[in-house]
Amino acid sequence: MYKLVAFVFVGAITMAVLVGLNPPSLDTPVANETAPVEAAKAAPAETKSAALAGNGFASATLVRAADGHFYADAMVNGAPVRFMVDTGATSVALTKSDAQTIGLQFNDAEFTATGEGAGGAFKLKPITLDRVAVGAVEATGISAVIGDDSLKQSLLGQSFLSRVGTVTIEGDRMELR
Repeated sequence: MYKLVAFVFVGAITMAVLVGLNPPSLDTPVANETAPVEAAKAAPAETKSAALAGNGFASATLVRAADGHFYADAMVNGAPVRFMVDTGATSVALTKSDAQTIGLQFNDAEFTATGEGAGGAFKLKPITLDRVAVGAVEATGISAVIGDDSLKQSLLGQSFLSRVGTVTIEGDRMELR
């Protein structure tokens, strides 16, 4: 029993030392506690692990909008995009307009995949986003899609949210950590 406790204690000390060698950036913008997350306005922070966005230190707080949804102003490949957070969406989905805003080029012939949403079936173009950041919480190599003209709002779905360490909703607040 004492060996197990000592092993866990040494492991915790080792993790504390490793985290101390690579602390979170103190100049990374943090979400305002009383308003929706604002897009990071500084130059992109050094890329975190591609496996997991949340590191337990960085966090972003979103406030429920009057329509009952959560919205996030994010930086995608260095450009601002406003998303509706959709925990039921499989992946990040960009409108054609938002895809063009972040510099993606495409034509209608490339919309070869099909998706199913609340409004019915629609055509998609699968893509990979280099970087998505909601406040200080960021991830790289995110699977995403561009929706056809029927997609009216970009969606922040599970291909990003599943990479966040924790997503917590309490009342009218959603915290990404």
